[in-house]
Amino acid sequence: AVVSTQSTGVILGGYQAKAVALSKQIEEINDQLDTVSVENVTYSKLRETEQSIIPYRLQKLQDHLQRQMEREKGLQDKFKSLLDQRKELTLDLAKLGSSPL
Repeated sequence: AVVSTQSTGVILGGYQAKAVALSKQIEEINDQLDTVSVENVTYSKLRETEQSIIPYRLQKLQDHLQRQMEREKGLQDKFKSLLDQRKELTLDLAKLGSSPL
């Protein structure tokens, strides 16, 4: 009977050790599940926020692009005007240089 009790204790001890180890694994997995659940909620809210702000950002970029294009056109027009003015002044200088004093 003593041998039977000892072997039962060894067998049960092994199962108890496995039960403790599995219990710890279950706790760790539950903790990970809680963490992932919180992250999922957080990132879902972030996604909603980002999705709702996209049209605003897109409009801002389009407005900025329009302003830059208008600015570029203005600068190109001014550059052309300055080139024309330089050409006129060069011609005037050439006329002054060729006219007798």
